[in-house]
Amino acid sequence: MSDMVYRIMPASYKEKIREMIRYSGSKMKPERFINYSFAMSLATGILVGTVFMQYFIIAAVVAFLSVWTLFHGLLSLAIEKRAGFVESVLPDTLQLMAANSRAGYIPSRALLLSARKEFGPLSEAIKNTGKEIMTGKSLEEGLSMMTRNIKSNVLERTIKLISEGIKNGGKFASLLEENAHEIRVQQALHKEVKANVMMYTIFIAFAGCVGAPVLYAISSLLIKTISSLSSAVNTQNLAALGNVPVMSLGSVTVSQDFLFVFSIFAIVMTASFGGILVGLIGTGKAKAGFKYVPVFIVLSFVIFFLTKALAGGLFTSIAG
Repeated sequence: MSDMVYRIMPASYKEKIREMIRYSGSKMKPERFINYSFAMSLATGILVGTVFMQYFIIAAVVAFLSVWTLFHGLLSLAIEKRAGFVESVLPDTLQLMAANSRAGYIPSRALLLSARKEFGPLSEAIKNTGKEIMTGKSLEEGLSMMTRNIKSNVLERTIKLISEGIKNGGKFASLLEENAHEIRVQQALHKEVKANVMMYTIFIAFAGCVGAPVLYAISSLLIKTISSLSSAVNTQNLAALGNVPVMSLGSVTVSQDFLFVFSIFAIVMTASFGGILVGLIGTGKAKAGFKYVPVFIVLSFVIFFLTKALAGGLFTSIAG
């Protein structure tokens, strides 16, 4: 069955997954990723649908799509994390290349000597580039291959600027040093902007993980209380006491089970979008927020059930 799942997937989707796995640096085959993510999503969907049997189809579909999205989000997060590491060490790498070039080494040798182990995936890309240049490719062609397995806008832009500078007669060492300086300036500005928007991040995290679960918990208790009061109060007997205005509570038609299921789904959606917004504000990329989503969801559920237990005990003591 798993092989059938992979075969029925569109070719464009399979190619996209193959590309994402390459960018993430994983050795996993696309077939295994697709089959495994589909199987886990299906199992989770059936399990959640069984728990909420009254809303089996809705719960199963939502759970399936959530887990399926989570697997792809984690893959995207691995790509972003790898790219972020490369961008963090890129200025030092360029500076080392420039130093080797000024020491008299030819570009290919300067690149190979700069491929240190601490540079991680960038080291492997530099080695491959140096070997390609030594086998006869031009410096511009060799540099363009550095972005083959690393999806980084900063790296792509840097390689493009260096290649254009070489074509226009610029010195290799000077181009490397200038780009290293510009990247450091951009990183410093990014840290400053991130510090300035910290308040927005705290507000969104609080609203998604604390505010929304507390409101949903109290709302469910209020509906339960009003429903109990409306069934207990006999307005006809009270009206027989005289011409005393009596407020009718009416009947509450909202099911407690439905309200609970709605609260669960709403909390999941609120926490998920809250995590994505935090990542978007902090890094400028929505994908970076996927790592916050599981944490926000767990924290939201803890707050929800804790508030429900505390508020339920408080209401009980007051009524008693």
